Amino acid sequence: MLNFIVNTTSGHGLGKKNLSKIVNYCCKNKIEYAVHITGSVGHAKKIAQKLSIEDCGTIVAVGGDGTFHEVLNGIVDPSKTAVGFIPSGRGNDFARGVGIPTSVDKAMDIIVKGETDYFDYINIGGKRCLNVGGTGLDIDVLERVAGRNGKITYLKSLIYCISHFEPYHIEITEENGETREEDVIMMGVCNGKQFGGGMKISPKSDVRDGLMDVTIITMPADGKILPILPSFVKGKHEKIDVINTYRCKKIHVKTQRPIQLDGEIYTSLDMDCEIVECGLKTFRVNK
Repeated sequence: MLNFIVNTTSGHGLGKKNLSKIVNYCCKNKIEYAVHITGSVGHAKKIAQKLSIEDCGTIVAVGGDGTFHEVLNGIVDPSKTAVGFIPSGRGNDFARGVGIPTSVDKAMDIIVKGETDYFDYINIGGKRCLNVGGTGLDIDVLERVAGRNGKITYLKSLIYCISHFEPYHIEITEENGETREEDVIMMGVCNGKQFGGGMKISPKSDVRDGLMDVTIITMPADGKILPILPSFVKGKHEKIDVINTYRCKKIHVKTQRPIQLDGEIYTSLDMDCEIVECGLKTFRVNK
C-alpha cells in the first residue's frame, strides 16, 4: 500500500497537479494506494505519525522541502517505515541534490521498483532535518519570502536583505569540546547540497556518508557581502576566504536568534546537531 501525503498548495499548485498524475500512474499500473491531503501547517506530521503507528505501508511525501520535513518528523521510526518523495515544491532543493526526479512518473518508478536505500538526516534539538539547517541571513530571507506567493524569489529577497543585514552572533562548540564565538552572515549544517531554490551551500554533501557538512560565512573585512554572492550560489566556495567548510558528526551552536530546518523557522529550538547515519529508510535513486 502506498500512502500519499499531499500538500496540494505546494509549488503554487504543483502538488495538486502532481496528485492527478500520481492517481493516473497508480490506476494504470494497478497499484493499491490511499491519498491523505494536508489541510494546515503540521498536518503532514500528524498524518505520517498515524500511518507509521498503524504500520499502513509505504509513506510518500508529495510537496516541497517543508512537507518532506513534516513527514520525516511525524514518522515514529524513519529507519523502519519506508518513505518515498515526489518533489512538488518551488525549489525542490533536497530532491535535486540527491537526484530524485521531478518527473512524477520517474519518481514513482523508483518507489514502485522498491530497491531499499538509507539516507542520513541531522537531529537538531530533537527535530529531524533532512536537507539544511542553520541561522543567519537565510532567516531574514525566509521571513521576507513568507506569504509572498511567488511574487518575490528567494534570490531577490536575498539581495534585498543583504543591504539591510547585521551579522548574527553565535557560539560554536566543536566535537572536541573547543568553543569559539563568531559574527556570521550565515551558518549552515548540511545533509543535502543546496537550498533556497538552487543555492549550492554544500556541493560536496552526501546523504550516505555519515557526516554533516558545516558551512560558516563570516563578514568580509570591507563589509561587502554582495561580491561573494555569485560564487556562493554556484557552490564555488574554495576561493572565498570568509567561507569555511568542514565535516563532522556533532556540533553545538548557541544563538539568541531563530534557526531554520529545511526552510521551516524555529524560534526557541536548541541548535544541538548530530548526524543520524542511515536513519531514513527510502528508495534507491538511479543516478
